[in-house]
Amino acid sequence: MIRDLGDGLRLRAATPADADALAAFVGSMLRGQDADAPSALMTAWARDLAEGRHPSFRPADTTVVVDGRSGALVSCLHLLSHTWAYGGVPIAVGQPELIATAPERRGAGLVRAQFEVVHGWSAARGHRLLAISGIPWYYRQFGYELAITRGGGPRVRLEPDVPLPPVPAGWAVRAARAEDVPFLVELSAVAAARSLVTVPRDAALWRYELEGKSAGSAARREIRMLERDGARVGFLLHAIEPWGAMPVITGFEVTAGVSWREAWLTALPYLFGVGDAMAGGAGRCTALTLWFLGEEHPLYGVARFQEREEAYAWYARVPDMAAFLRAVTPALERRLAASPCAGHTGTLALGFYRDGVRLTLERGKLAVVESWRPEITVVGLEFGRPSSDPRRPLAMFPDLTFPQLLLGARSLVELEKAFPDCVVRTPEARALLDALFPKTPSDIWPVL
Repeated sequence: MIRDLGDGLRLRAATPADADALAAFVGSMLRGQDADAPSALMTAWARDLAEGRHPSFRPADTTVVVDGRSGALVSCLHLLSHTWAYGGVPIAVGQPELIATAPERRGAGLVRAQFEVVHGWSAARGHRLLAISGIPWYYRQFGYELAITRGGGPRVRLEPDVPLPPVPAGWAVRAARAEDVPFLVELSAVAAARSLVTVPRDAALWRYELEGKSAGSAARREIRMLERDGARVGFLLHAIEPWGAMPVITGFEVTAGVSWREAWLTALPYLFGVGDAMAGGAGRCTALTLWFLGEEHPLYGVARFQEREEAYAWYARVPDMAAFLRAVTPALERRLAASPCAGHTGTLALGFYRDGVRLTLERGKLAVVESWRPEITVVGLEFGRPSSDPRRPLAMFPDLTFPQLLLGARSLVELEKAFPDCVVRTPEARALLDALFPKTPSDIWPVL
């Protein structure tokens, strides 16, 4: 037992013996909105984790709260450990997932107690970032902010009585096989260069995606290869369940020098066929969603999409901002070198009102990145005007707004418009912030 929570409740790490109870609990609690029945897909995913299928997750990476009188499981939280990349620089990431509490036990602080434990585990593992794809508002209570743009891609509709265009000559779609893994590794790495935060997959992780998950897991993606004249030229990913009545496309890539349009025309009949199969006898599939491809994708330059769904975001928590910035220093220095601020020497003190960080640059290199606390003894009102007093920060970011800039969700100008107390004191500070932290899309497909 990790902690006695009172009222007969005990917080502990899960064991393999909890697999059946955990899977059933997760499937029941994390069912679809307004659904009458538990989610079989969530049940299968939770069972995969509890049985140790995941390459970096073990049953003891789950916290559970159990009623000591009845033995019933009443709350749980899973912590997955990953390696992601920020601007191409690997960083250790923790992902809390499958978080649930029985309705009659909500509001009693059970999730908060588990987050306290899991955040300790995360710190011990050296996670520089924690990320959750979760429901609105809830995770802000635990130090998370919606700070990494997620989704926002278009919707494709099949007009009544309008046939799909023919598949271009020589093109085909087939299921991925083990021998495709090196190609998948190479092409996914090339695609990642378009995004700020990404999830690199080596051969072992791609094999896990192909073979490691149970057939009915919500975390599973179908992987299909795009071929032209018998040669691999791209890949396509889609979920195994529809979103509403629409098949969900989660990845689409082709190699350099290959027509995106021809690849898309090849994929369309396959995808609408998937939709028809998902619908069963309920009718013909008439729409697809590319929401997971995000707001920017090369495909959008060659195909016309009239409908678009609003983007959401990943919650992010940066437990030690200075440590994160030190970890991604190579990416920041590359940005600076490619900007008008190349070769800059000076100090950039960023205040988060209660704490902050200070960056010391020497000829374009981050010589020092350190935690820093603005002085509360400075005499004189703060109006955000230029100041010669080094105790005042050069830029100020309220609450958890800075991660939105750091992780590419908003530009500096957008933050200033949304938050009047986001203040930049000098043109020099503005130029450095724009150079170091430009608004940039991310593409996160975590290893689940």
